[in-house]
Amino acid sequence: VRDNGQIDLVLLGMGPDGHTCSLFPGHALLDEQTLTVAPIVDSPKPPPERITLTLPVLAAARNVAFVVGGESKQTAMKSVFRDADCALPAAKVTNAVWLADEAAAAWQ
Repeated sequence: VRDNGQIDLVLLGMGPDGHTCSLFPGHALLDEQTLTVAPIVDSPKPPPERITLTLPVLAAARNVAFVVGGESKQTAMKSVFRDADCALPAAKVTNAVWLADEAAAAWQ
């Protein structure tokens, strides 16, 4: 982390539902604009209580990379890359490089 709070590198994964960090589809935290790290107490996946970086922090990072693996990620990856109006949290991280294994990328 730089003196100005900017993160040099964020390494992310993506769930089959398109969530990243602990930012889940349709959750109010997707609209958080002021916090750097936010609590989530109603996660749709265990554990219910977590913390997460917010989208503005991810957008400000110098480098962001997704590492995605497995067949279960195909549908979400297709939505992220093919749907211009994709609302999945992973699609909202627009400054990322994506690394995917053959199974995750088989939708192409």
